[in-house]
Amino acid sequence: MKILLHLVLLMQLSMDKKPDTPQVYICTSPTAVAYHKSKDGCKGIQACNRKVLKVSKSDAIRKYKYRACKICY
Repeated sequence: MKILLHLVLLMQLSMDKKPDTPQVYICTSPTAVAYHKSKDGCKGIQACNRKVLKVSKSDAIRKYKYRACKICY
């Protein structure tokens, strides 16, 4: 009975997990408009002279109103 209870609990915990959301990089400059795949692989984000943040792709779009970078996407 205890084993069955543990299995049910484990199944519930695994179902409650949120799916992994893709992470992107954004520049905090007031003129920045795009999110990027990587911090080092794009000359667009490398040109940022402000702080670079790692955020979820959905936050970059909804919260910050950024679009995908035309160089790395």
